[in-house]
Amino acid sequence: MKRLSLVVIAMLFALAPTSPVSAQATLSLTGGVNLSTLAADAPSARDVWHSESLARMSVGLAATIPASKHLGVQVGVAYAQKGGRLSGLDNRQLVTVDMALDYFEFTLLAVPTLPLSSWERSSVRFFVGPTLASRMSCEFDASGWLGAEHVATAGNCDAGPDEIEAAMDLGVALGGGIAVGVTDRADVNLDLLYTLGLIPIEGGDSYWSGPRHRVLTLRAGVALPVG
Repeated sequence: MKRLSLVVIAMLFALAPTSPVSAQATLSLTGGVNLSTLAADAPSARDVWHSESLARMSVGLAATIPASKHLGVQVGVAYAQKGGRLSGLDNRQLVTVDMALDYFEFTLLAVPTLPLSSWERSSVRFFVGPTLASRMSCEFDASGWLGAEHVATAGNCDAGPDEIEAAMDLGVALGGGIAVGVTDRADVNLDLLYTLGLIPIEGGDSYWSGPRHRVLTLRAGVALPVG
């Protein structure tokens, strides 16, 4: 995993100088908040679950490489915290489970841009493309009522009979944002992204069962030209 991380970061720098003369590649440091939810497409008929979002963290590095005057490609890598809260009835018992899953996430996004005439060196940006994340850790915190008794437990969901088997998280991201030049060389970016998870986090016998991530990311960043 460490070797893969170094290779990806090296690729960001290697690709950056390949931009056309009419535009310039940028390297961005980003940070923000993930509002992450776990949504199950096919819940069991005997169980009733309610999904709630958890506020978690995302920090990353992204290289944006111009392909034309108003279109770029953004290659990104981030430490992305995901998960969610599930509450409801399990075998007629009221339970609440908080899931905290941390990922090393890669993104490959097309970035169309539209300049804003009202502000110099500013533009509206749009994002669309795939995401692929490798899970680094998984923790859970569960509580509920067993008859009249309140019980609680916490632990690592990568071990034991309820082990989370899916080590990868594949998704599709889309969103938009604004980039504003604050100095001759630095831009400030503010973006809003929505990532739709395509793979159930818990594996299992059926591809279509199990909760998937739904993540709304608000991120800010500083972009510097490369080359």
